[in-house]
Amino acid sequence: MKTKFYEIEIGSTTYHTWKIKAESANKAQEIALAEMDADWEISSEWKQGAEVTSCNPVDGTSHMSNEEFGKYLKENT
Repeated sequence: MKTKFYEIEIGSTTYHTWKIKAESANKAQEIALAEMDADWEISSEWKQGAEVTSCNPVDGTSHMSNEEFGKYLKENT
């Protein structure tokens, strides 16, 4: 039986959470992305595919729920 080469790609989704103190949600995202980029323990491949998936206030700093605020940020940034 003749063998062939196969190219196999396997995907996996992982998440990491940063708690950032900042003046605004946009600034918090900038800081978190910079911290992620500076983290030598995170592979460059993981960093290339990284994107902000949510940005929620901690401890009720908004009149919206965490889900509402996260949706608001996604729609307005």
